[in-house]
Amino acid sequence: MQSFYTWDENKRQTNLEKHGLDFMDADMVLRSRIKLELDSPRGSEARKQVFAYVTEVLMTLTVVYQPGTVPRIISFRPAKRTEREAYYEWLENDT
Repeated sequence: MQSFYTWDENKRQTNLEKHGLDFMDADMVLRSRIKLELDSPRGSEARKQVFAYVTEVLMTLTVVYQPGTVPRIISFRPAKRTEREAYYEWLENDT
């Protein structure tokens, strides 16, 4: 993973157990040439969800961006059906 992202180690372990995906590999989503980035704020947190294919599976990566802090990865998982539908619609209409 690139050094300009961080994460909570306990959250990383939970994500590994739940989804079998390591935050250390999330840069595959960020480096994708064909990715959809959406603002996804929660409370006072400025979040982005990034959707891209990784090894033939559409993945969802959620990153928190707060002023003055290093962006923090909080989730890395396969996309849900509704997220896949939104991604395909984006591909069809906006790319």
